[in-house]
Amino acid sequence: MRRLKVFLLSVLMAFSFATVAQEETVQEATKKEVQSSGPVQAIQTAIVKLNQLTKATIYSPRLLNTLVEQEVSPLFDFDHIADEVLLVVNDRMDVEEKNYFTNKLKKNIISALLTKLSQARSTSFQFISARPMMGGSIAVQLKVNGYSPYGIYIDLLFHQNTDKQWKIFDVVLNNDSLTNYYQKMVLIKIRRYGIYGMLGRL
Repeated sequence: MRRLKVFLLSVLMAFSFATVAQEETVQEATKKEVQSSGPVQAIQTAIVKLNQLTKATIYSPRLLNTLVEQEVSPLFDFDHIADEVLLVVNDRMDVEEKNYFTNKLKKNIISALLTKLSQARSTSFQFISARPMMGGSIAVQLKVNGYSPYGIYIDLLFHQNTDKQWKIFDVVLNNDSLTNYYQKMVLIKIRRYGIYGMLGRL
């Protein structure tokens, strides 16, 4: 759970820390390294929306909750994340069960985001690079200062979903990812409680 919190806090604060100048840096770096402006707008939009959250924490927890649901949630491809997590499940779920799992996973992640955002302290983040990956995905790397003397590095992975929109589909830290975390969690719960017990305890 501690690693998950670092993942989620890193996603929020990395964007929250960005200024207008850094947005331009993201655009320039992405154009040079990826040779495509496709995800640039998605990255810039994420920065703008998450900057709103930093201001909202000062005023209203209710507003913060609304902003996370309406502005941050759409940045993620929860359907894809759920599909990847369920690759470790041998039992085939029907459509209703799959939708239920996806919604539970989304609520779990958003809840963790809200919790960490409300506890957030000043942290410095530095945009490092944007690079292409196999399958047309893009990894945006950031250095997170404040967690260790030398900082840590995270990758925010963007891809085009079925509607051709650029979304975050995973976050990688120290060669481990948000998807891997939930795969392990799901396996543990299935072994203890079965498939339906897992659905009720996610």
